[in-house]
Amino acid sequence: MNKKILLAFLVLVAVIASIGAVSAFYEFNIPDGYKVDDSKNITNETTEIMGVKTIYNRIVMVNGDKNITVNFYMPEQVIQLSPSGGSEMKTINGIEGLYQKVDGRSIFMFPDKDGQFVQIDAPNDNLIKETMGK
Repeated sequence: MNKKILLAFLVLVAVIASIGAVSAFYEFNIPDGYKVDDSKNITNETTEIMGVKTIYNRIVMVNGDKNITVNFYMPEQVIQLSPSGGSEMKTINGIEGLYQKVDGRSIFMFPDKDGQFVQIDAPNDNLIKETMGK
């Protein structure tokens, strides 16, 4: 699987209707210096990932020219995360997920307890940890 397809997969797996709804599923932290940019958020879009219909939501946090993107995907059927094309399984903050470095950014995707997937795309691993909490 090439990087574009894997990135598309990473970008396409979780769900939430708004920032308030997000906290009903997976609570994340906003790291110091970052704020939510409502103009970049996406709510309840439908997309496909690996042939599976998925509802997709995005929250974008900014700090100057830096950003952290938290994507939520709710697939209609089970999707198994498996490493390929430069990705690897990794545990961050006690949660196992799919990790990859793309264009100098850290991307971590993991399933939550409600069957959705959460993907955090950040400038570095420390910001992923801060966003995840725990």
